[in-house]
Amino acid sequence: MARQMVSRRDFLRFSAITAAGALAAACTPMAPPAAGPAAAPVQKVSIVYWNYMTDMEQIESGILDAFNSSSADLTVKYEFVPWQQYWEKLNATLAAGNPPDVWNTAPTFFFEYILRKQLADLTDLIKQNLDFTDFYETALSGYDLVGKYYGVPRNIVTTVIFFNKDLFNEAGVEPPPLDGNWTWDDFLAKAKAVAKDTDGDGKMDVWGTEALQSSWWLDEMIMGNGGEIFKGEFRRDLVGMTANYDSPEACGTYKFFADLINTHKVAYPAGEFEGMGEPFMTGRLGMRFSLNWLALQAKEAPFDWDLTTVPKGTVDQLTYGGADGLVVSQATKDLSSCWKLIEWLIDPKTGEAFLKQSGAMPVTRSYAESDAYLGTFPGKNLRAFLKSAEIARNTFTLGFSQWKKVLQDELDQAFLGQKPVEQMCVDANKAVNAAIERIRTSFAEALGQ
Repeated sequence: MARQMVSRRDFLRFSAITAAGALAAACTPMAPPAAGPAAAPVQKVSIVYWNYMTDMEQIESGILDAFNSSSADLTVKYEFVPWQQYWEKLNATLAAGNPPDVWNTAPTFFFEYILRKQLADLTDLIKQNLDFTDFYETALSGYDLVGKYYGVPRNIVTTVIFFNKDLFNEAGVEPPPLDGNWTWDDFLAKAKAVAKDTDGDGKMDVWGTEALQSSWWLDEMIMGNGGEIFKGEFRRDLVGMTANYDSPEACGTYKFFADLINTHKVAYPAGEFEGMGEPFMTGRLGMRFSLNWLALQAKEAPFDWDLTTVPKGTVDQLTYGGADGLVVSQATKDLSSCWKLIEWLIDPKTGEAFLKQSGAMPVTRSYAESDAYLGTFPGKNLRAFLKSAEIARNTFTLGFSQWKKVLQDELDQAFLGQKPVEQMCVDANKAVNAAIERIRTSFAEALGQ
């Protein structure tokens, strides 16, 4: 954690000073004391902070208000902007030269800002003030580029499996193991056992699982099956890399999840829960792939639930993981003040309310393993988050969202049964490589190519 946090400045207490002296003759008037110079008012530095987590606005506002109350010479003005408008508005302020001093980001929208020279280099501040040995590796992964750090991770999110314990009990099936010691074959067997079509009309009353379909989260499943996502040395700037999504390991992984829908029919198809909100909360889903945030929503579930890690692949047990983080604009006029705010937000002593009430996982082992955090959701297996953080990986790169979108477009066709998985893999690989080439070309000068 930060070795030195923002100090709380006490207001100076002035005491009256009396001077002793001989009184002059009664007829001699006493000279009035000389007027000293008036104390100059404290000049407060003002910085601007933006966050896209509008659902956390009330919690975050309390943390920021406490920061302002603690600072005699610094105040932060803050704004919460919905995700859908956040990046467009941020880019507009960057182009106009008046961006926020500090803003919340993710590695998915990060490397472009570095190459455009829009982020402050925080390497020295980080090395001087943070103990990296206490951070989960997946939290740090993605906020670096070519040996320098331009962001500070704040909270970790990983892919885990939430499961409805009541449905498993009703089916007489042992629920997923809390210690995460299971395989994808075990997962499939449990999904089949929980799935239920009561009257045999082909309409499922209970779905055993959902199929993991996110192009963001599937890379780690492929790697767990021994596959490599890219050919060439993995680099965040994409230099020298080509996609490898037509490999046998990638195709086999994609086929496993597509078959849950189209062959085994234990995972729900597109549109099944449309208009119903969160599928897990309907009580008709045995297992759900999700990030940490679902724990907060599931607190209100009318059934008993818990969570565990994703199963082990044929080679390794890996899951997707990354961290939301904080960055500083290159245009800021007060880097030290920005750093004070960052330290306040990431320190559990001052930013704890966000970590405990948002469902987020702390980036440091010392706090994540504490009773204060593990007791956030009583009776729930939060250690699954800790284990997931240890086995988490990610493939964040320059233009991540762009090449992931073209991959997702191809994946959707396979999951909808509109294209054979094998053909989808070939087409997806070509589409991703074309997207990567476009990204590299648009940043050729910054990449020195």
